[in-house]
Amino acid sequence: MKKSIIGLLLIGAFAVSMPFIFNKSIDVKEPHKLDIDGNFIMYDWHYDDFKDEARVGAGTDWDYNLKPVQISERVWCYFGGMEMPTKENAGNMSNSCYIKGDTQWITWDTGPSYIFAKQAYAEMQKIADMPVKTVIISHEHDDHWLGNNYYTEVHKAKVVGPASVNENYYGPRHVEGKDYPGMQTRMIRALYQNATRDTVLALTDEAFEDTTEFEISGVKLEYVKVGYAHSEEDWYLYLPDDKVILAADVVMNGRVTSNRDGLVVGQINALNSIKSREWNHLVPGHGFVTDKTAADETVHYFDILKDRVIEKMEDGVIADFITKEVTLNEFRNMDLYYVLSPQNVFRSYEELEMFDEDDLIDYSDEKEDDDDEDED
Repeated sequence: MKKSIIGLLLIGAFAVSMPFIFNKSIDVKEPHKLDIDGNFIMYDWHYDDFKDEARVGAGTDWDYNLKPVQISERVWCYFGGMEMPTKENAGNMSNSCYIKGDTQWITWDTGPSYIFAKQAYAEMQKIADMPVKTVIISHEHDDHWLGNNYYTEVHKAKVVGPASVNENYYGPRHVEGKDYPGMQTRMIRALYQNATRDTVLALTDEAFEDTTEFEISGVKLEYVKVGYAHSEEDWYLYLPDDKVILAADVVMNGRVTSNRDGLVVGQINALNSIKSREWNHLVPGHGFVTDKTAADETVHYFDILKDRVIEKMEDGVIADFITKEVTLNEFRNMDLYYVLSPQNVFRSYEELEMFDEDDLIDYSDEKEDDDDEDED
């Protein structure tokens, strides 16, 4: 009897650990470069170095140990880890970028906390001592924009971002003579206090209805709306003069994407939009590859996800069994495969029951029209 109980416990422990057994983890003691010359960087944080330090909110701010990486003449980025947000990574698991204007820095996504944004800016200030006057946000997931209030409070910056941020979140507010705090997002709940201290939800000041071109401090920008893709409302930023795209989470590489809030068709349309632009470097929302192959994994993932789910649906496979029939084994060695890919497959089944080929957008005609206008 005792052996049976032990056996059951071992089976249970194995089942719980299965999502993590084969996951890769990045472990690079000496960072490389990924820059304008095409070199490569993977910069990781070695938590064993801090195991004897108190990380419970008291004492000094969390040290994110940030190193900016130059992508083009005017663009520098910070690259987060490949895991989910945890206390041990202090939420640093997404990428954020800084664009050097003539008189100011323009920030693309501000990261997981006030402290992160403060430390990131301190590094940028060493490159050019200019303020951040404009913050541009890609989508509503909070690992990308909880650093906003550092810039709104210290730099008096304006936040440009999706309307969905203001619709789905609320910051500190004063109602009927009483002060109420902002909502506790997943990042604020998950991280140690010395990572989230001073973080307050600073929502968007300006939202656009559609793709918009503008110039800030001598930098031409195209803020491209791709709609319901990875989240309820996604945008990417295109710098035509630099031939750079800051794609945020509509592109990930080196890890499996999370489609918990997204749509397969929306993702494919977003990727088609990106492919229609002329670019040399693309910075994903998660991942380290920024060259011409940066979007290839995401394109491949969603193409085969769509095709295989539809094929199995046509074969009569019901939703309960779709994750057994569609496994996407090509991505098995990527980070977060066991955590995220099954839920992506299941969610895709629900969406693709109503799939229509006409829902896919072909941006090639739009590109040809733009080329014709340039020739004229």
